[in-house]
Amino acid sequence: MAGRRFAFGATGAVVYGTGVFVAYEATRPKPPLLTCDQRCCKFAELAPQYDREISRDEESSGILAWRKELAAHAKGRVLEVAGGTARNLPYYPDAVHDLVIGDNCEAMLQVAARHVAESRAATTQHCPASVTLAVFDAAKMPFASASFDTVVDTFGICSFEDPVEALREMGRCCRAGGSILLLEHGASSLPPLRWWQDHRLNRHVNSWGCYWNRDIEGLVRESGLKIIQSKSKHFGTTRMLLCEPPA
Repeated sequence: MAGRRFAFGATGAVVYGTGVFVAYEATRPKPPLLTCDQRCCKFAELAPQYDREISRDEESSGILAWRKELAAHAKGRVLEVAGGTARNLPYYPDAVHDLVIGDNCEAMLQVAARHVAESRAATTQHCPASVTLAVFDAAKMPFASASFDTVVDTFGICSFEDPVEALREMGRCCRAGGSILLLEHGASSLPPLRWWQDHRLNRHVNSWGCYWNRDIEGLVRESGLKIIQSKSKHFGTTRMLLCEPPA
């Protein structure tokens, strides 16, 4: 009987504590969203410690495994958009012979340059024969149409100022019959978690520079890309899509 009373009491305490926390969060003032320029500064600020900050979480959550799975589909001349610190570099297969990694944050690409140099020096790690790093706006990419066999973007849609236009640019740069490979985080399929993402949006943007509550599949469809395969995990907040450019 005492054990049962303790269990009821503990459950009540948890429910009460949860209610207080939700009420506090619901009424807590939201900070203003960062501007585009401020978000660029945030990415530059994060760059030196970015890999260290997220590596353990990506490994424990299975995201690293999904990076490897996604990169395995790449071949030929590859464009990686929002390539950041080049976290996908170790996973590209031998079928990739020419790789262009772009980002709008020069500080991120400076870290990527170190990774490329380390990869070339390591005899046990494959590195494409040609790797080029370039600073550019994903919504206005400086490449000819249909000039890449594969376009890759991992966790970039959340950070683009104009995600639909960036996706359209990926489609424009990819040749007919090529592949556009996406690994993204966005709005959850679970309503309570989606509410939390919406509620915490401003703080998350201000901490990481990214909008974590975007409708990824909706944005991809709006861009005109053809979704060939889609799967998700983490209650829909992580999504992998294999796409083709518009016909």
